[in-house]
Amino acid sequence: MKTSQEIKTLFEELPLAVQNGLLEDLLMEQELQGKVLQEAKQAVVEKRNKKPCPHCSSTKVYKRGMQKGVQMYRCNVCEKWYSETTGTPLYDIKLKSKWQAYLSCMEKGMPIKKIAKELDISIQTSFDWRHKILASLSQYVPEQLSTEVECDELELALSNKGSRSLDREPRKRGTDFKRNQGPDEITTVQVVTAIQRNGDKYLKAVASKRLSEQEIKKALDGKLADGTTLITDKHPSYKAFAKDNPTIRHKALLAKDHVDENDGSVHLQKVNNVHSQLRTFLRPFNGVSSKYLQNYLNWYAYVDKIQNSKTTLKQWFVSMLLTDQAYHLFELFKQNAVLIRT
Repeated sequence: MKTSQEIKTLFEELPLAVQNGLLEDLLMEQELQGKVLQEAKQAVVEKRNKKPCPHCSSTKVYKRGMQKGVQMYRCNVCEKWYSETTGTPLYDIKLKSKWQAYLSCMEKGMPIKKIAKELDISIQTSFDWRHKILASLSQYVPEQLSTEVECDELELALSNKGSRSLDREPRKRGTDFKRNQGPDEITTVQVVTAIQRNGDKYLKAVASKRLSEQEIKKALDGKLADGTTLITDKHPSYKAFAKDNPTIRHKALLAKDHVDENDGSVHLQKVNNVHSQLRTFLRPFNGVSSKYLQNYLNWYAYVDKIQNSKTTLKQWFVSMLLTDQAYHLFELFKQNAVLIRT
């Protein structure tokens, strides 16, 4: 029997196209056997022996057998029954066997309709699965940023993609819009982007013509720890925000300079790089509806967080199984979501 190193050496000698085909076959084999999901479940069990009650958060719970291969629990406090998947994106899913392949398609940046065709599922199912998964990522948004934080906004066109009740003529292309016509009409979304120098990211979508102090305060309120140095351009709203928050230090530079001529540590290079990456990340989706944009911002930040992991699919499943509020968030989201007719 060959060792793993010998197999690896033989694999590296194969043409690239053959390597890719073999990897696809192995991934499909894992998909059929549900190995990655099983590994993720085992990892979650190792992190916590019992799942806390998703209804009252009590840890005074006990296991009550298995149902269709899923661990069941009963809470001693609220006396409610629940399962290992209650509250997670995997709750009440009939086609769990296709989720590994679905995540693989998501990692490739495939649009909803293309994934639906690839996996032989409906477009509505593909849409629902994506946003169930993305609803679990809100738990990974950093609660606070500290030390040195670069902050700037990225302007995107306000998109009503999927809406069937537009009060204007539909656009023929994504760039076919006029910026902020009239005193009341808003046609842009500002993505407030705060980047800690160690790489932690906080992105918040705000529908606005031009960011005001109130909107910056709403986006960043409580997100900057005491003593944080906030680095921005010389937009007056950032200056006003910093003045109202004396526990943070504020350093500003001209946006066109990129780096302060007197202090090389004062720059916006990280945040500008993130904006470039974010545009690239969003491009394959051919426009994202602005009311769903925050989900995609969380997706981008999470992918960036786990990009160095060798087991990204497993990481996705572990993240989903460790959240208890994703299904509830998805239900709230669905109240405003678009029904996709297939």
